[in-house]
Amino acid sequence: MSWIRDGPKCLDAKNITEAVDGSLKRLQMDHIDLYQIHWPDRSRHFKVLHSCVSSYVPMFGETEYDPVRQFSSVPIEEQLDALGRAVDAGKIRYIGLSNETPYGVMKFLHFAENNVCYPKIISVQNSYSLLCRTFDSGMAECCHHERIYLLGYSPLAMGILSGKYFASDGAPSDARLNLFKGRYSEGESRYSLARNTLKLATMEYLGIAEKYGLHPVSLAIAFVLNHPLVASTVFGVTKSWQLEEVISACNVELTSEIIADINKVHAKFPNPCP
Repeated sequence: MSWIRDGPKCLDAKNITEAVDGSLKRLQMDHIDLYQIHWPDRSRHFKVLHSCVSSYVPMFGETEYDPVRQFSSVPIEEQLDALGRAVDAGKIRYIGLSNETPYGVMKFLHFAENNVCYPKIISVQNSYSLLCRTFDSGMAECCHHERIYLLGYSPLAMGILSGKYFASDGAPSDARLNLFKGRYSEGESRYSLARNTLKLATMEYLGIAEKYGLHPVSLAIAFVLNHPLVASTVFGVTKSWQLEEVISACNVELTSEIIADINKVHAKFPNPCP
């Protein structure tokens, strides 16, 4: 991601401090309420970048950990120390993680419990949708017992759950998976429209929405918000009517019958977009 602060950088104290200060300057604010690490330093880069060596965490679309691909990384203690200094300076109030694993969450918690200078994480921002419920496999137990809440991103699976990509016209040309086709490998590896299980699962979820007289967007958003560990959901819109659809979904309550139907589809097609 070369457009982010001149390219990939590791999560050492220097880069965290520069990132916090840069965010405050761009936002023209004196503090940030919640500051989250976007991706673990244990990322999938395999070469030295700016004198930092990043290690490995399974990327979008990957479901299994491969120890052969593991490299060294910036110590979590160093990351927490830099974030703690930002908290003490009043620059940020709370911290969270994103795209994390149970291992990462528990390590951050472990170090914070043993050092009063380190802030405790309060949130994790991971993908969560009808097509991606991997959070429930291991992360949910960690977050439940440690009182950490999920900010579920991509609740519409990049718009797939709206049904637009399987319409006769294949969705508008400015729809994200059309607009950036071939230029967004991370997203396309998770949300591959060529994956048959993705289409089959989506069509069944669209059928559930029709069966109960719900807009597909309402079903998808309401499902995420129905999760007891979800504090909020993170979505993107480019048009006002899309925002209206999402807002209206906040008032939808899913009955036990709807949830049962959803779980039947999930049992047939578990996590086609991991």
